[in-house]
Amino acid sequence: MQQAFFSLVRAGLWGTPADAALFRGLTPAQWQELHRLAHTQSLLAVVFDGLNTLPADLRPPRPLYLQWAAQTLQIEQANDRLDRMIVRLDRLYTDAGLHPVLLKGQGMAACYRQPRHRQCGDIDIYLGKDGQPRANRLLLEAGAQETGEESDKHASYELDGVHIENHRLVNRTNNPLANRRFCRLVREWYPQGTERRIGMPTPPPTFNALYIFLHAFEHFLNSGIGLRQLCDWCCLLRTRRADIDDARFVRDLRRLGLLRAARAFGYVCVSRLGLPSDCLPFDTEGCRRLGEDLVDEIFATGNFGKHDRRVAPRPKGYWRGKWHTFCRATRRVARLYGYAPVEACFYPVTLIKGTLAIQLNLLKKRLCP
Repeated sequence: MQQAFFSLVRAGLWGTPADAALFRGLTPAQWQELHRLAHTQSLLAVVFDGLNTLPADLRPPRPLYLQWAAQTLQIEQANDRLDRMIVRLDRLYTDAGLHPVLLKGQGMAACYRQPRHRQCGDIDIYLGKDGQPRANRLLLEAGAQETGEESDKHASYELDGVHIENHRLVNRTNNPLANRRFCRLVREWYPQGTERRIGMPTPPPTFNALYIFLHAFEHFLNSGIGLRQLCDWCCLLRTRRADIDDARFVRDLRRLGLLRAARAFGYVCVSRLGLPSDCLPFDTEGCRRLGEDLVDEIFATGNFGKHDRRVAPRPKGYWRGKWHTFCRATRRVARLYGYAPVEACFYPVTLIKGTLAIQLNLLKKRLCP
C-alpha cells in the first residue's frame, strides 16, 4: 500500500502519471486506506491530484472520490482565506513601521505545482524581538483573541477564524552554540535581505532551504512529522534550485550539526518523493538505514505526531500533562539520537527552558495586567 501511496504523491507533486499497474484490482477498503494515509500525512489534495492521473476505471469508488473532491475544495478555500489574511496583516504591520516576514506556510505553497493544494494550517510571521510586542498589540486592536500559551518564541492569536503566530524568534536549535550561529544567520538577512514573491516578504531561498529543514527536524525530534513537511522541502529545493547557494547551504548544515540528518531526509526525498538527486547539494550515501527508519517513523506518527498510536493519551492536569510530554519526548530523542547527536542531547534542556519561559510570561501578565 505504501508503494501505491508514494506513486500518487509523486504524481501529485510533479504532474507525472501514477503507475497504473499498482491500482488494478484495488478493493474499496484499500482505497479507504489510501485516503486515510493521505489524511494522516496532510496530503489530501496532493494525492487527489495524483489519483486524477489514473484512468477513470482505476480511480476510487464514486462516493469516496466525491468525498475526496469536496475535501480538496475545502483545502483550496482555506488557502484562499489565508492568502487574503496575509495581505491584510502585511498592510497592518508595515503601516505601523514593522518588518513582517512570512515563515513556512503559504511561502512554501508558492513552490508547489498546485499552490492551493498544499494543506495549510496557520500563519507564522517573524517580526524580531522589538517588533513582536507591537505586532501583538496591533492584532488585539484589530479584534484578535489570544490562544494558547505565549512562549519566548512566539505568541498565538485567532483573527476571523485564522490562527496567527507572531514570532520574536525565527526558530532555535537545542545546541546553544549552534543556536548562536543560527541567530547570526537570521541577522544577516533581516530585514533588508528578504524577497517578495507573494503577499508578504519571505526569507531568502538559501536560508529558507535551511530553515524549512530545521523546522521539520525539530518537530521530528519532538513528536513526529508527516510527509507534507518533506514535500515542502522537496518543492522548495526543486523550484528554487538555481537560487540556492549549495556551498553555503552545506556549510550551514554542517556548522549546526544537522548535515547527517539532512542527508537522511534527502534520501527519503529522492527515493520516495521523486526529487531529482541533483537538487540536493550533498549525497545521501551511507544514510539509507536512517532514511528507511525515517519513513517508518513518518507512517507511525503522521503529521506532527498526531496519529501516533504508540503514545499514551496526555493525562488531564497541567503539570501532569507537561511531565507526560517531557517523558515522551526524552524517550523519543534517545531513540532518534543517531540523526543529530548533539541536538538530541540538548533537547530535554530546551523543553525545560520552554516551560519555564511560559510560566515567566504568565507571571508577568498577572503582575502587570
